Amino acid sequence: MQQLAKLDHYWQDPMFEEGYFTYPNLYFAAVQHFPTNSHFVEVGCWKGRSAAFMAVEIHNSGKSIRFDCVDTWKGSVTEDAHQTDSAVKSGTLYEKFLSNTEPVKHIITPKRGDSVEMASTYEDDSLDFVFIDGDHRYECVKADIQAWLPKMKVGGILTGHDYGWCEDVRKAVHEVLGEGTDSYTDRYGIGYKSYDDPWGEGCWITNIQ
Repeated sequence: MQQLAKLDHYWQDPMFEEGYFTYPNLYFAAVQHFPTNSHFVEVGCWKGRSAAFMAVEIHNSGKSIRFDCVDTWKGSVTEDAHQTDSAVKSGTLYEKFLSNTEPVKHIITPKRGDSVEMASTYEDDSLDFVFIDGDHRYECVKADIQAWLPKMKVGGILTGHDYGWCEDVRKAVHEVLGEGTDSYTDRYGIGYKSYDDPWGEGCWITNIQ
């Protein structure tokens, strides 16, 4: 089989117009850890910065990893920066995502719809890596975790963003997954080091047993 040429990372290009992606080490580690024929899902993709990074890593790894990107592409109703964004206001956010991820479209499969509804389209015990970064309200994060958790394979990784600085995310993680170990308290309430990602990228991580 002919080996594909390596791709340069372009996730820092200004066309992405946002700085939400704080977890490149997590995505790099996921691609390194999981074997070929794994199945990844990103929930909450916005304009594609993190998806572009993941897709380049998958491409360059030479592994056959399915990578689905789930989003409504309507923006979060609770975030002013989303609702005032020109692409959201014009209804072209999805097209912006497709344009930004054009160089890696052979890796990415967009799945347009509500996170919980989209989770129901996957078989239980079918996914290796799921990253949740959708609506950050407590009830929404909780619903996302509950919806995607049964879809994970044993040995898989369920993870998500904003554990480092969002009280609602922490509350949902702890309620669904249970208390962790090595507790600490900061301005965002109680956290557990056992959920903290090891790179300090603000993410929570749980390994499926």
